[in-house]
Amino acid sequence: MNAKKIAVIIPTIRNLDFLKAWGNEFKDCIGIIVEDHKNKEIETPNKFFKKVYHYTWKDIDEELGKNSWIISRKNAGIRSYGFLKAYQLKTDITITIDDDCYPIKNSDFIKKHIDNLSLFAPQDWFLTYPNKKYMYTRGIPYSIRDKYEVVISHGLWTNVLDFDAPTQLVNFNLTIPDSFDFLEFIPKDYFFPMCSMNLAFKTKIAPLMYFPLMGYDPKGNHWGYDRFDDIWAGIFAKKIIDHLGYAVVNGSPFVEHKKASDPFKNLQKEAKGIEINESLYKAVQKVRLHAKDIKSCYSELTEKVQFPKEEYFEKLKNAMKIWIKLFSD
Repeated sequence: MNAKKIAVIIPTIRNLDFLKAWGNEFKDCIGIIVEDHKNKEIETPNKFFKKVYHYTWKDIDEELGKNSWIISRKNAGIRSYGFLKAYQLKTDITITIDDDCYPIKNSDFIKKHIDNLSLFAPQDWFLTYPNKKYMYTRGIPYSIRDKYEVVISHGLWTNVLDFDAPTQLVNFNLTIPDSFDFLEFIPKDYFFPMCSMNLAFKTKIAPLMYFPLMGYDPKGNHWGYDRFDDIWAGIFAKKIIDHLGYAVVNGSPFVEHKKASDPFKNLQKEAKGIEINESLYKAVQKVRLHAKDIKSCYSELTEKVQFPKEEYFEKLKNAMKIWIKLFSD
């Protein structure tokens, strides 16, 4: 396979039998399991990876000490710790999937993410046939082609789609067939709903991939928000990616998402965040960045964004400041 050093991050609270369906797909990858328990309760899936690192709350607490509160518990955002470890291991590419996602037949999952992250997006023009690397159709100026390095490959899903609770209730039986396949660049200055179920990025941008406080803190107190960790991380990251002249690609590879979460429970979890989400991206849009590198941009955005005036966002801003300091080389 490709010589790049690849980490696959899996946050989980259950056994990892789903990896059997993936066969040898991850045999050349480093596995990073972030178990959402105080201590190890799950068997380490050594045979599926070249090497496996298995972490729990205990490891997070021991490494981060008084700052371990910035990593959410009982929430998929705990995978942020895995991103940090992938960065420390100096991997080239970080991929993360959920433990209820399965391979699509002939999907070439790892290869497609690698290929996506080798692309360069055009400047100012939208491709009408964006499925292949050099599908620049008649009329697209040569001077704008292959300008922006792709640093995020946002994969999608068949079967159970990633709807919010109100949309899931209205479209409960809507699915996407396995044969569905496409790829497109997210335009500059546009946000997108980043989902962490099937996501790859160049590890050098890991400092941008902090998933905000959701679910519970280490003491068992609920943060008050849920199910917007990857969405809000995507807003912050895309702002900086656009500023620095990078790009995001969206579409293939697909995975099959098998486990539908309860829409009524999701509605309770999402209710408070839905309201804030309508304005948060606008606050990020208004920020004018001047820094020239990834970490400086993240610090600048953290300082300048006008979050809602409530205790949660004061703590989030503090958490983001702590997070970026973890990447001091």
